[in-house]
Amino acid sequence: MTESLENCISCESQAFRRVPSIPTYINKITKDPDKKVGSVVEEYIKKNRESVSEEKKKLREKEYKT
Repeated sequence: MTESLENCISCESQAFRRVPSIPTYINKITKDPDKKVGSVVEEYIKKNRESVSEEKKKLREKEYKT
């Protein structure tokens, strides 16, 4: 945005100026009002606790050679 041109590339006119455009890919993020803060983290922790307890059960039932 710091470069300046003296002539128009298309018509080679000297009477022109650049109009900056606003990017169209910027969207406002809307939050779900029903979810409370930290609910995603709590779900993740709960799932991991369940998987760890299942893994512990599997390891307790398995026989190891000594």
